[in-house]
Amino acid sequence: MMVLPTTKAALLRSLSYTLGFFFLLANSSCYYDNKEDLYQYIVDIECTANEATFTADIAPILSANCNRCHRNGREDGNVNLEGYNRVLPYAQNGKLLGTMDHAPGYGIMPPSGPKVPFCDIEKVKLWLEAGALDN
Repeated sequence: MMVLPTTKAALLRSLSYTLGFFFLLANSSCYYDNKEDLYQYIVDIECTANEATFTADIAPILSANCNRCHRNGREDGNVNLEGYNRVLPYAQNGKLLGTMDHAPGYGIMPPSGPKVPFCDIEKVKLWLEAGALDN
C-alpha cells in the first residue's frame, strides 16, 4: 500500500525528491561518454611494411627514437646504437626489440616520452626475422 503525502508541503517535498532523483539519474553518465573522447588515444594502425632494411628503415628509427641517448659521445647505460656493428649485438640478444616493444623482463625505452610507433616496431621485427642483415 502506497502512502500519499497529506499536506501541500509534504507533496512538494516528495515531488522535489522525485524530480531530483530523475535529474541525477539522467545526468549520472560521465561527461566524456562518447567514442571520440574515450578512445582518442587508441590508434588503429595498419602497418603495410612487408620488409625492412637496416639503411632505409632501422637506422632512421634508431636515429629518431634512440640515438639521442645512445650514440657516440653519449652512451647512456653504456649502449651505443650508432651504426650496424653496434646495433647487431642488441638485435641478436633480443634487447633491441624487447626494450622498444616494452616486453616483460626488459627495460622500457625510451624511458620518457612515447613508445616507439607500432609500425616502426613491426619494421624492426621484419628486419630481425630476415636475419638482421647489414643492407
